Amino acid sequence: MSHIYSNEKKQALNVLSSLDYVYVDWNCLNRDSEKKISNYQLLNNLKKSSKGKGTLIILMHDTADVNKTYDVLKDSISYLKSEGYEFSSFYDFVN
Repeated sequence: MSHIYSNEKKQALNVLSSLDYVYVDWNCLNRDSEKKISNYQLLNNLKKSSKGKGTLIILMHDTADVNKTYDVLKDSISYLKSEGYEFSSFYDFVN
């Protein structure tokens, strides 16, 4: 979201919180929807985007409209595990 909407985002988060909703936003991506790139570049983008972050919420797409992200998913998971990341379900994360 553009920084020009930061005030609106804060207001929306307050409303969601008052309704007992949990807001989760992604903070890491492999850029799989932007243009056709190699699996190597998808993994490299993930590495760059995850660098220096604690908990990751990774945005990846499950369609092959632009890239076949599923072809690099195994390597992505292996890389993240090698960096010490653990995997949890969405519900484990929000509870």
